[in-house]
Amino acid sequence: MKIEKLYLYNFKNAAEETLSFAPGVNVIYGENASGKTNLLEALFYFASGKSFRGGKERELIRLGETRAKAELLFSAHGLEKRMALTLEKGKKRELSVGGVKVQRLSEYLGLFRAVIFTPDHLDLVKGVSENRRRFLDLAICQSFPRYAASLNEYGRLLMQKNAVLRGEDPDRGLLEVYHERMATLSGTITLNRMKYLANLESAAKEFQKEMSSGLEDLKLKYKSQAVPKEEDTAEVLKERYRVLFGQKMEEEIRRGFSVCGPQRDDFDLYLNGLNCKMFGSQGQQRSSVLSLKLAEGELSKRLTGEYPVFLLDDILSELDMGRREYILDKITGKQVVLTGCETELFEGYFGSNRIFVEKGLAKNV
Repeated sequence: MKIEKLYLYNFKNAAEETLSFAPGVNVIYGENASGKTNLLEALFYFASGKSFRGGKERELIRLGETRAKAELLFSAHGLEKRMALTLEKGKKRELSVGGVKVQRLSEYLGLFRAVIFTPDHLDLVKGVSENRRRFLDLAICQSFPRYAASLNEYGRLLMQKNAVLRGEDPDRGLLEVYHERMATLSGTITLNRMKYLANLESAAKEFQKEMSSGLEDLKLKYKSQAVPKEEDTAEVLKERYRVLFGQKMEEEIRRGFSVCGPQRDDFDLYLNGLNCKMFGSQGQQRSSVLSLKLAEGELSKRLTGEYPVFLLDDILSELDMGRREYILDKITGKQVVLTGCETELFEGYFGSNRIFVEKGLAKNV
């Protein structure tokens, strides 16, 4: 998979520009706050259907403007493809593939795939569980686009259920109706996450072993209130969630919010049998995150037959020399887009394409 061109119009702080990308390493450089990360944000939107920074979509529109557009030209399995995003204040976003509007996000996801790696990801091990769930969900959606529909529907039902729970006298019959559908979706979500994590572990173990000269064995353990087992099916997990929702209903009514469901799921990382969050050094935690992100790329290739694009946002300055050299060695031969301010970090890795960004203006140099 290769990015060829990116066109932006009133996207973040970019007025209008068209950028070209080379098959290997592409370096985006410039001062802090110049707009480098905005380019990665635009690229990753085509992979995920959302900004990796969070926030509202209207914030993607350039300050003072009412409309923004982004277009991506790329090749996948030797075929050229085009995707587009149009945002306008007060209107729903418009997504298109090959000039044809798409109605469902599942028609958009999976066409362009990318692994994003930012300094925030270095906190993946010791950060909050929401970060780990988001990491899994974004990765799964790219390889299994229909998974996004289950996530979105569950999210809508969860908000509606919480609105009922906040009421003065919650309708128990209505809550039971929500629980029946939410149990089905919960089983699907937990099963997908658990299976993906098991496959991710097999790839991440090898990277961790290499980085530690064979001294560290990495294991990933999925945690869920449904207590899933390796042999469980979606139907088995659905029944567990249905029972769980029923058992927790009175507690939820008392507390006024949902206390159970896949929105509480998490996973732990273990090195040589010890919890990495509690007992791992900062270096071990960073190595574990590197292993997870590299494994994400390997698993994407295993599932789709082609490597994704690697997007590295100012990550080299956050790593020590050994880890920096390791990750650059592992992405050799793949298309990489990396940003940074310190150009000396890129010595030997400039490849054939450089993009300079200054005050929101980006250009190939």
